[in-house]
Amino acid sequence: MLLTVQNILRRLLYERGQISEQEVAIIFEAPTSERIARLWQPTISLFLYAIQENVELRQSSYQTVAANGRAERRPLPRRFDLHYMVSAISSDIEDEQQLLWRVLTTLVRYPQVPEELLPEELRTLSVPLVTRLAQENEGGQLIALWNSLGSPPRPALAYTITVPVELAPVGEAPLVLKRTVRYRRLAPGEELVSESALLLGGVVRNQQGEALAGVRIALEGHPHESVTDSAGRFVLGHLPPRRAVLRLMPPAGPARRLTLDYGDDAAADQPGTRGSLSYEIVLEALPALET
Repeated sequence: MLLTVQNILRRLLYERGQISEQEVAIIFEAPTSERIARLWQPTISLFLYAIQENVELRQSSYQTVAANGRAERRPLPRRFDLHYMVSAISSDIEDEQQLLWRVLTTLVRYPQVPEELLPEELRTLSVPLVTRLAQENEGGQLIALWNSLGSPPRPALAYTITVPVELAPVGEAPLVLKRTVRYRRLAPGEELVSESALLLGGVVRNQQGEALAGVRIALEGHPHESVTDSAGRFVLGHLPPRRAVLRLMPPAGPARRLTLDYGDDAAADQPGTRGSLSYEIVLEALPALET
């Protein structure tokens, strides 16, 4: 859900805010001094600093949902508030303030996320994603956040988006994290053996942000293959080091090619480590394979 919300917020700001994706970056990392120093272009920072249940919207009743050709009674989704600190970062103060004002005027126009920006799995829940901008008591929280991050305070917005969490059991794809490190104590005289593996996981969507199911993803020249589930998710193992070429074969339409150059950054070459990559792939943005 958190990655889905990130994709929604990107589309909302770029498309509805008329902000150029080539000129302005959007990041979802904590804006520490070190990260700010590495930025090379004007940037919008959306830092998720808190997640809380919205108890005012909690309901204990049930809803009837059509699933697998029959009607099912399911508990209504719980609602959670995702709290973001939204700031603009630029070496030019005028650019920074113009960018922050554009973000403000865009977000304030949409107290509810437009349905066309929602992926199919959220539309089927029939629960709107409501939003709100800063409340009176949140200004002091933002100053405290800047101090805790070790960054000089900048003008920022407190932005909250309320998302549903379905209580009915649903199938989940394996969780793919950026990197997992395991440690174990060696017995006297035992040699340290390096074990490494590299996994690729993520979501395949179309240009409208909808998840694509049934897309076969394979490594060129290898038998390993994964098929996206109903939420567009996949996991593919046994990636070669540094570079991989993938074939994406949807149920209908041309096959596509994706070349990944991840270099040494994702290589699990340290003792006891296991690396993985996570991507959100827009199928139509990839070049079609010649037949």
